[in-house]
Amino acid sequence: MESELMKKSLSLILALLIMIMSFGAYASDVPAADETTDPAAAATEEITPAPTEEPTPSPTPVPTATPTVEPLPPFPESPTDIHVKEENGGEFRSLPLDIEQGGAKLVPFTYTSDISIYEDPSIRVEYHRVNGGKTWGVVYYFADIVIKEPTQMRTSFATNTTRFNPNAKKTVRAISSRLNPVIAINGDFFAGFSGNAFVLRQGDVYRDSCEPNFDVLLVDEDGDFHVITADQDLASIDKTTVDGKKVINAFQFGPALVIDGQPVEDEKLVDRAHSPRDAQPDMANQRMGIMQIDKLHYMVLTCAHYGLTLPKFRDLAMYVSNYQAKTIYTLDGGNSSQMIFLGRKKNNTDTNPDTAKDKEGERPVTDIIYFASAWFTR
Repeated sequence: MESELMKKSLSLILALLIMIMSFGAYASDVPAADETTDPAAAATEEITPAPTEEPTPSPTPVPTATPTVEPLPPFPESPTDIHVKEENGGEFRSLPLDIEQGGAKLVPFTYTSDISIYEDPSIRVEYHRVNGGKTWGVVYYFADIVIKEPTQMRTSFATNTTRFNPNAKKTVRAISSRLNPVIAINGDFFAGFSGNAFVLRQGDVYRDSCEPNFDVLLVDEDGDFHVITADQDLASIDKTTVDGKKVINAFQFGPALVIDGQPVEDEKLVDRAHSPRDAQPDMANQRMGIMQIDKLHYMVLTCAHYGLTLPKFRDLAMYVSNYQAKTIYTLDGGNSSQMIFLGRKKNNTDTNPDTAKDKEGERPVTDIIYFASAWFTR
């Protein structure tokens, strides 16, 4: 009996121990008193989300510099360069628009082939020949030109009268010999590829028709360049005034390579519909271009006879201008490309341009563009 009671007591104690152990295990999962949350409060309290870090903005990419080749190094001046000083005597006179009136007669000088600069109080022209090496694959020739007054950028015809004769042709050297230019280049050869191109020279319209597919370059009375692109109605657009200013010279060859500082896309440049016949824009050819850098600041550029495609010539022209050109326009190329500096042809000659025969010959052309001095010595 006693042992039976003892067994029941042990069983009861064992059961109590099991209950206490179970309760302890349960109690370990219940939050402590200071962690207890009122369910009602939890339902009404605004829960502030954990702060999140502001995303770090991506840095603005630095634009890649436009030049892809090293800039042209400074050219050393030659001791033979010509610098005419104001204190040596002379006066500035505006040049008339008369197409047969040339510039001031240049001061006497002894020509040598290493002269690269002519400068007087009215004009500065710096000419250079550069071997483009592997970068460009051609020898190229350019001149940087700054004038005092817009009338110093001038044009003329092959004829020595004001009568318009589209069939008259002479070399650039022959035409310029009567006009006293510091530098002269060929124009758009308005009779060479078409009888319809618009012709306006020295303020007068000589032919009022227009080629519908070729860009037009207008030069206003302030010497600023404006391009009318071929996708506009060229025939109906007034080409004698632009932005309220009189147009002094106009050319229609093209296409324009840079307009308002923006390069024209390759696809348009290589489209033969936008270039005169035989220009072959998608093939390597000798080119001639004229560009405006700033007010009364211009450059002219031509490449050797084995040539460049138009997109490559555009790239070269931009490079030579240090990517500052506002407008670049293509003139007649091939054997028409002639650059005359101080009376001597400078492009496509052998090593010594004083004595060498021209490699490709000089094609007679209809017209020239030239830059003249307006400094008249007493």
